[in-house]
Amino acid sequence: MQSHDNVAKIYDRWGRIYDIIFKRVLSEGRDVAVQMLDMNPGERLLEVGVGTGLSLPLYPRNTQIVGIDISRRMLEKASKKIKMHELKHVELRVVDAQEMDFPDDSFDCVTACYVVSAAPDPNKVVSEIRRVCKPGGRIVFINHFKSENPVLAKFEKLMNDVCKQFGFETTLDLKTLLKSNNLESKMTKKVNLFGCWRAVLCFNSKN
Repeated sequence: MQSHDNVAKIYDRWGRIYDIIFKRVLSEGRDVAVQMLDMNPGERLLEVGVGTGLSLPLYPRNTQIVGIDISRRMLEKASKKIKMHELKHVELRVVDAQEMDFPDDSFDCVTACYVVSAAPDPNKVVSEIRRVCKPGGRIVFINHFKSENPVLAKFEKLMNDVCKQFGFETTLDLKTLLKSNNLESKMTKKVNLFGCWRAVLCFNSKN
């Protein structure tokens, strides 16, 4: 398991070139996440792992957006996008997704794009997402999860140590993650290059 500081350092380094590499490659996932959220005017959204803010211009301007990340360098890039696009409805904060300082039930919806498998403890992140999301609120994950194909899953396991050096895991199991956090997938869609990532919509049950 990687430490918080190690993950922050990795993504501070990625901050310099993240947009160049991932803006187009992961754009479909960001678009699908916004579509799945289907936000209403006045709703409040938390984006966990907002990174360089590539998704921020996609949200409706009649909503309230809070973006958090552990990488200051990433947030510096996101701040420039806010100014460039005049996104006055967006707020950024340096926050560890495993220990958020928001009160319970603070947000109507939460999205976590390409972040859960990068966290030292994915279950803590999901648990915190459920805590700060209102009962019945929408939660959308965009992530690479372990393949359901046994052959591909074996290959992903072999590649996991290498991928950790780039800040993410390849062996996170979606069904186990959701079951451990009392969540159920309401909609799933394969996205991005070769469908290697999945967009997952859940409704937050506080039971």
